[in-house]
Amino acid sequence: MNGRFANLVLLALVPLAAASGFVMFLLGSGPVWAIAALHGVVGLAVVVLVPWKSVVVRRGLRRARRSGRATSLLLTVAVVLALLTGMAHRVGILLADSRMTTLQAHVGTGVGAAALTLWHARRRRINPRRTDLSRRWLLRCAVVASAAGLLEVSARVASALTTSPGARRSTGSFQLASSSVAAVPETSWLFDRVPAVDPDTWRLTVATGDDSRDWSLQDLADWDDRQVAVLDCTGGWWTRHEWSGVRLARLLPPTATGTVEVTSATGYARRLPLTDQLLLATRIDGTELSAGHGAPVRLVVPGRRGYHWVKWVVRVQHDSEPWWVQVPLPLQ
Repeated sequence: MNGRFANLVLLALVPLAAASGFVMFLLGSGPVWAIAALHGVVGLAVVVLVPWKSVVVRRGLRRARRSGRATSLLLTVAVVLALLTGMAHRVGILLADSRMTTLQAHVGTGVGAAALTLWHARRRRINPRRTDLSRRWLLRCAVVASAAGLLEVSARVASALTTSPGARRSTGSFQLASSSVAAVPETSWLFDRVPAVDPDTWRLTVATGDDSRDWSLQDLADWDDRQVAVLDCTGGWWTRHEWSGVRLARLLPPTATGTVEVTSATGYARRLPLTDQLLLATRIDGTELSAGHGAPVRLVVPGRRGYHWVKWVVRVQHDSEPWWVQVPLPLQ
């Protein structure tokens, strides 16, 4: 194999790793295991190409200008950090209580590596050749894919032997060491911060069509609906608890269908299909929610990742808009 082959394959692999990781964020259940396997194989294929790419890097550093060297070094650091943090998370190093978990560091460096790869490729464009689709090139790609596949299988076997059965979900998240409520990290999506909410004056506005009604905590206390659900955080951990409160559908007309947009006191909002599983929780395992966990009311969405579980809910808008008419990942 040569440097040109390594460059072309990496140009495809790094963005593919970022894209597959992005899809894993979107899926909390279903075929996410297949995406996780693809993400692992792609990442390990980068490792397989290291010997050939290292030759290219050394040669390029000798010939490149200072700005070009800085970019190359920055890209190298980003790729190495993405690989190291990915492997650290895989063996169960979560740092769940830290300001930045291992998985979040992996995601950040991975996105940076993908952006730098595309920018680097634009500056040092590789013109395609007819020989790039030759049988020899296809054979080389098969060798890299096979080696990466074997490494992925080995990593999965090692992970299965070193972790408790069922501790790791298909999303790649690990179960928290403790199942107590106090052990659940108080996390927020991106720039969201815990707002100051007075439970006595708090009201939940539920609107459908031209009609709306405000509900107080005392009003919601008339129900005691319960739902055992897994909170699977994109920080790389999961935990199962019993959430109690009121099923959202109870606050809407009995024949209501369509979707609901649930909005937080911070302005954060997600739109979801209206199902009987959506729960407006006021308690977790029988204890009242803390402010960091979304008090006075948070949304529970079984089968979806944590960023759909809107905290500090103040408004529910019911209509017929498609649930997917929103940015895939919140920007707030």
